[in-house]
Amino acid sequence: MRSAILLAGISLAALTATAAPAHAATGLVDGSVTASGTTCSWTNATTSDVPPNTLTVDHTTVRPTCDGSVTVTLSASPTVTFNDAAGTASSPRIDVSATAPIVGTCTYRVTNATVTRQGTGRTYTGSGLTATETSNRFLCPDTQTIDSVSFTFH
Repeated sequence: MRSAILLAGISLAALTATAAPAHAATGLVDGSVTASGTTCSWTNATTSDVPPNTLTVDHTTVRPTCDGSVTVTLSASPTVTFNDAAGTASSPRIDVSATAPIVGTCTYRVTNATVTRQGTGRTYTGSGLTATETSNRFLCPDTQTIDSVSFTFH
């Protein structure tokens, strides 16, 4: 049951985005992550650019709210690249901390995450992402599977 509490935060930033040139236009991203029945979501996190340009989401502006008693923090600002021909968005590395009562704080890393574009807009969805625990704490599950993610860039 401990894994159900932590799952929602694991890929929270799974694709919330890297640095762009200073002249780039800033954008925003809304997101939602669900794992083991727990959902975390946020709105209006700041990005360093707009798709299809490679961008970074400022991790300090991702302020998720989660069902239940889980809190989640994006540990760094991940890079997101877009492949419009393939209809995908990808991030090589996302680091997240999830805190739950009794368990405490666990840190996870999602690597090589890819989500699929929906239609012609800038909403991307995915599922089955795997997060690997990096904090080496006894109560933290070694891996977590993310049930679904959705990101809308605007």
